[in-house]
Amino acid sequence: MIGEIQGESSARTFGDFLYAQGIPNEVEPGHADQWAVWVKSDDDLARAADFLRLYLQKPADERFLSASRAAAELKRKEGEDEAAYRRRVRKSRNLFPSMGSYRFGIITYALIFICVGVFVLTKFGQDFEPVDSLWLSKYRTFAPLWKRVIDLREVRAGEVWRLVTPIFIHMNVIHIFFNMMWMATLGSLIEARQSRALMIRLVLLLGIGSNLVQYVSYGTGNFGGMSGVVYGLIGYMWMRGKFDPSSGLQLDRNTVIMSMIWFFVCFTGWVGPIANGAHAGGLVLGMIWGWLASRRVFTPPR
Repeated sequence: MIGEIQGESSARTFGDFLYAQGIPNEVEPGHADQWAVWVKSDDDLARAADFLRLYLQKPADERFLSASRAAAELKRKEGEDEAAYRRRVRKSRNLFPSMGSYRFGIITYALIFICVGVFVLTKFGQDFEPVDSLWLSKYRTFAPLWKRVIDLREVRAGEVWRLVTPIFIHMNVIHIFFNMMWMATLGSLIEARQSRALMIRLVLLLGIGSNLVQYVSYGTGNFGGMSGVVYGLIGYMWMRGKFDPSSGLQLDRNTVIMSMIWFFVCFTGWVGPIANGAHAGGLVLGMIWGWLASRRVFTPPR
């Protein structure tokens, strides 16, 4: 999203102008008749933002007002090209499974690939010796809560990757299946509506944060799973969608309710040993980040 414009007509006029300049875009309604302008390619962000600044300064400029005709002609030509293509080639959905909106994110599926690879390496959760260097720590700490983070001797020795890598370790088929199912959905949506760079930052922050909360809470470093990150993404999208609907990251009410029910069920111990500290840490961090982002705390000035 490069910014917001007051009024639907004005936003669509600017969208047509961007389209005529070869910049694919979308406009969506936000708060108080503000319309968000989305640019589909990272490569076009800087150029589109410059155009937006000019438009906000002089919205009545003739080059903006005359763009609708040029955009309509381009869309007509593209429609003809698309129709010709479809006559020559069978529709892709007849050949491959549908990969529609938000069903595939490169970073998300790279993370899933790593998790599955590690799971195979551990013989499906039966032998963790090959991934011994991925645990947060091999040692249990009995230090006071406030001192436990600095008691991570492997990290202090330079093995800083351990702060993140527990997210790639899974204990059984059910564990990895549900975590990867959630990742595929939430991660791909964030990549599509925000950016791959944001997805990387979220995974790193949520992974490190949830791992440290788990370690500080329970004093042991031999835990694993992507669920801390997953709950962080849920918290981020929940708050971002609630306070900034134009972000396009809304979670439906049933999804939030079911994830919260499962969150509290895990604390009962009925489903076996669970990294509840990671769940709680990830959820809280994600909610804070989502709320701050909705307040434009992380948005650079336009």
